[in-house]
Amino acid sequence: MTEAPLAAMLSRALGTEVTDVTREPLADTSERVRFRSAGEERSLVFERHTEADALEIQLLPFLARKSAHAPVVHARGIPPRTVDAPQWLLLEDLTAAPSACDGHPAGILEAKMAIEAATARDAPALRALGVPECSPERIADLVAAAVADRSEGAAVAAEAREAARRLQKWPMALVHGRLGCGTAVVADRGVVLRDWGAAHLGCALLDVVRLIADVVERGEAVLGIGLSRTYAERLGLILPTEVLRGAEKLGSLSRRYLERSQNAATGGTIR
Repeated sequence: MTEAPLAAMLSRALGTEVTDVTREPLADTSERVRFRSAGEERSLVFERHTEADALEIQLLPFLARKSAHAPVVHARGIPPRTVDAPQWLLLEDLTAAPSACDGHPAGILEAKMAIEAATARDAPALRALGVPECSPERIADLVAAAVADRSEGAAVAAEAREAARRLQKWPMALVHGRLGCGTAVVADRGVVLRDWGAAHLGCALLDVVRLIADVVERGEAVLGIGLSRTYAERLGLILPTEVLRGAEKLGSLSRRYLERSQNAATGGTIR
């Protein structure tokens, strides 16, 4: 897209005249767009998505209407299947926003719980938007399939299925899938959770243990202490140690055997 059509698209999306448009590549599929509007310098992020990784095209506008903890979506483009053009999103620019882990990870947990509560009754709508359902049992099956040809395959599969068994009674919710210091940033309005391409309906306790693991890896274990217990208490649930350990084990196996092999092709999305 050249600057003139891009400026026209920005003007339509923002409802105001846009001038002095410049573009700065951020990655293979995204760029920062700088421009002037109403006498002010502004920037947004333009992301392109293939059909295979286009979950955010459908999901983010829905989440943005539900919660201030989701990225602001200014526009999206979903070309008809007969047109050979990428799908795209025009998002607020959060690329320079500091990680929420630089403050206190409790804010990340609050944002996660707010979005979870806001979508608690929306499972049918989320499925219609293309959000897949992936139970702990399904994750364990995927892990077992991924290690089937390895010498440790039988033992790993047994570990994954035992961990999944411990999570059977945890309620289903919207799972971010990549919750951590790299996907939780601080904007003027508070913590915002971005990068929802791995979202699914399943055991959201896996989000919490992933966040805790990320905080611990940063050498800030004290900040992560109590997050899982706080999460359970806010949901009005009891969190037995065996359930927490099951979530930790399944999350660890998923990251080790699924995401590392899928990142190159699918962004690590569990399907």
